[in-house]
Formats: sequence, structure tokens, C-alpha cells
Amino acid sequence: MNIIELERQTREELSSLSVEQPSGSKIKPPQLWIPALYSLAFWWLSTGIIIYFNFQPQFYGVVFWSALVLALGSGAMLFRLKEVGTVQSAYLSFTAASLVWAFVEVSFYTGYIVGPAVRPIFSVGPSWISFFKAVHRSAYHEGLVLGIALVMGIVFWKAKNKFGLYTFLLFWLMHQSAKLNIFLGVMNTGKEFVPDSVSDMTTYMTIAHINWLFPISITICTILSYRLIQLAVSEKETWKKVGYMLTGMMAVLAWLEHWLLVLPLNQSLWDIMIKRMH
Repeated sequence: MNIIELERQTREELSSLSVEQPSGSKIKPPQLWIPALYSLAFWWLSTGIIIYFNFQPQFYGVVFWSALVLALGSGAMLFRLKEVGTVQSAYLSFTAASLVWAFVEVSFYTGYIVGPAVRPIFSVGPSWISFFKAVHRSAYHEGLVLGIALVMGIVFWKAKNKFGLYTFLLFWLMHQSAKLNIFLGVMNTGKEFVPDSVSDMTTYMTIAHINWLFPISITICTILSYRLIQLAVSEKETWKKVGYMLTGMMAVLAWLEHWLLVLPLNQSLWDIMIKRMH
């Protein structure tokens, strides 16, 4: 009986030390670096892959249809996870929404979903005419993003797990902000990253030290980053802490990318890759 009792006590002690914790338990602060590192690694790798294939026109068809299949599969996964509140679902929702956004980017840079061609502009600097021409040239792309955002908003508005929606909206907001700043004028427009398929879009990029929108954009990025990281630290449910850290780190990276638009840098983060592509 002593051996049986000892085994029972051992099992109880092991169960109390189990990795699985109640939904209301707190995750140790040092563990938050794991989703932060995952978000950083995913951003770096996916951005590098997209940039590389942007300059491989012989693979445009394969890349576009592969991205579409991944986006559809990711959308199905997001729907299945919308009522699941686990650490795994937070990671998967973030990843799936990122893959949906990757399709949006690929569809634009490959020239498959852009917009009607417009007459070239001859004016220098931003103007209302150039703005409307730029919107017209990217009309199909903007319509695609708006359509996906509306569908996701309707589907996930009352869902338990909204991190897929948060991730996609964050990408959309930060991307629109960056595009507007590049249109109005920044030091580093990034035109070297634009492939020939949409090279005419570079005519809507303006080189300037700074523009009136940048302080507003960087303030929004700062507040959003701080708020998401704050939620990651203060949230009691483990899976929500992970979800907020994943999206919070992405907001921090968007904040960094905005600063890189205006800093007087002679080189970009992707110079090595650009040299290999050209």
C-alpha cells in the first residue's frame, strides 16, 4: 500500500507541474519573448521571400496561384479557429492572417490584381491629380483588400478569437500609412523594391525630407505598439497574452519601417538581397 500511495502522490505532484495551465493563469513575463521572436522571424522571412520572387517574373504564375491556395487554406483555418482560445490558436491565427496578407501583396507586385492602366503624369511632387491617378491604377488591389477586410470583420466581429482579424487590419492600416507617406514625400521611397510589373507606380513616389502626415503616422504606430504590448503584459489569459504579443511585435516593426522611410540612410535592410536579385 505504501508504494501505491507513493505513486498516487507522485502523479498529483506531476499534474500540478503540468505545462497546461488554466485559461485564467498568468504566463511568466520572460516567456513573452517567444511570440515576439516568432513574429520578428516570420516578418523577416516572409518579406524576404516576397521581395525575391517579385524579381523572378518567370515564376509569377506559380507564385500567384500558390499564394492564392495558401490564402484560401488560411481563411478556412481562421474560420475553424474563431471560437478556439488556446496558445496554438493564437499562433495559427496570426500566421494564417499573415499568409492572407501575403497573397494581397503578391497579387499586386506580380501585376495580377492591380488596376486599370492610366496616362503617365508629368508633374513633380504630390497633387490631387496624381493621387486620383494612383488610386485608379491600384483600384482592383484596394478593392480586394477592402473586400477581405469586410468579410473578416463580419465573420469575426463576435468571435472569441479575433487575432486573425487584428493581424490583417494591422497590416492594412500600416501598409496604407506607409503608402501615403511615400506618396507625400519621404527620404527612402523604396522604389528599388518595385518590380517591372508595376514599375509605373514609382511615378507616384515623392522624395522629400518629411511630410505633414509622418508625425501623425508615427504617433499612431507608437500608441498602437504600446497598447498591444501593454495588453500582452497585463492580460490574464495565456493565449491572449501570446496573441497580443504577436500583433504588438508586428506593430513595433511597422513603427520601425516608418522611421526607415525618413532616416538619412545610405543602405537599406535588404541591400544584400537587392544585389543578388539584380
